Amino acid sequence: MSDLIDTEIQQHLARLGVVPLLGGLVPEPATAELLGYAPSYLRRLAAAGQAPLPYVRRGNRRFYKIDDIRRFATETVA
Repeated sequence: MSDLIDTEIQQHLARLGVVPLLGGLVPEPATAELLGYAPSYLRRLAAAGQAPLPYVRRGNRRFYKIDDIRRFATETVA
């Protein structure tokens, strides 16, 4: 299951022309696209302290880890 999700994530990032940074960091706009959010919505949630998954700040940009994206896409809240 995890291999399938990893493959889908990599294929989608390749279609977007995004190469993850060291540590598997993906820029916020690409993360929003992967998860089906509008980039502005994900940015607004993060700015309000209600980001749906943890992020790493680099300057004035937010990056999300592929591991967190995978977890968000596969785990459901009970």
